[in-house]
Amino acid sequence: MKKLLFILAALVLFVSCQTTIAVSYMRPSAVDMGPYRNLAIASVVPDRSFQTPPMWVMAADGHAFGMHVRPGYTASTAENIASYATDELYSTLSSTGFFNLLPPSATDTVLRMGMYGSDISKELRARGYDAVLIPRITDMTINESVYSVPDYEWWTDSEGFEHREVVYDYYYKQVVSIEYTLTLIDTHTGAIVTRRNFTDTESREGDLDTSWMRLDDVSYLFRSMIRSFSGEIVRYFVPTHAEYDVTLMNNKPENKDAEAAYKSAKDGDIATAREIFLSVWNESGHLPSGYNAALLYAASGDFDSSINLLQEIMGRYSNSDVRTLYRDLQTIKARNEQALTQVSQPYGYVEQESSNSNSVYGFVMGI
Repeated sequence: MKKLLFILAALVLFVSCQTTIAVSYMRPSAVDMGPYRNLAIASVVPDRSFQTPPMWVMAADGHAFGMHVRPGYTASTAENIASYATDELYSTLSSTGFFNLLPPSATDTVLRMGMYGSDISKELRARGYDAVLIPRITDMTINESVYSVPDYEWWTDSEGFEHREVVYDYYYKQVVSIEYTLTLIDTHTGAIVTRRNFTDTESREGDLDTSWMRLDDVSYLFRSMIRSFSGEIVRYFVPTHAEYDVTLMNNKPENKDAEAAYKSAKDGDIATAREIFLSVWNESGHLPSGYNAALLYAASGDFDSSINLLQEIMGRYSNSDVRTLYRDLQTIKARNEQALTQVSQPYGYVEQESSNSNSVYGFVMGI
């Protein structure tokens, strides 16, 4: 038992002594929005097929049939959720600082001008916007029900006879789902650049308050799903910061000259640690020092020096950790360069311009 405790203590000490190095890089967005950083955002189009709620919630069994419980939504729920989604989308994209945005109220004004013969794309270009993002809730589904669960109670009368009495407890269940579509239109070509669907389902159930006889508002569930899309939306349209975490290679075989580098790295002095590791590698060919120097080059943002050093190490050693780091850093370097290209493209960059009609807008908005 003492031996086991000693091994566990040594393992904890070993893990705690590991120093993790974070390699920061830019992760490119799924869609290159470099040409479309001047972006107009329309208000979210509500679900046009949304049904008026029934007078009473459906009963799932005979005992709940006569409950007469009011639904947890109204005819205006679709409009209210669309309004909330509009605010959430604009706030999400605005907070990235990546775009020059035309807010929904102004974009909607231009879209309405198309009803009176104006060329929507031309009007948006005249205002300096290269693309318009049209969000639409294509489906909102709400299923509600109330049901009963029997609770058996026993009691004894004055003559000692036992009786069973059935008491019913009442519960409700709400299941909601949403399909949310974002469509990006190039105002110079009238072409749909990309379309992305987001879908989710949430449910809620609990005790039915028979004194109130109305279900809780389902808007909370829809708002929760709308918020959950925000992270995906940012990653889809905006380059984001990311980290690749790797632990330093252990000092095995031990090299006394490298110990100061491990301490510097643990204290957060990356530059000093890198130079010591590099010196030890150059003088003795100490594999862990070479690996760690390459890792710290990457942590400093110098991917070229890191990859070159790893190639040098692989020319002398066959080591799986070195090969893995080399492969991963090549991928990270390529992704970082792609993201930086997306960020550095000048505003207003377009490849072509052609005449177009308003038909694409009507198609996307479902009108």
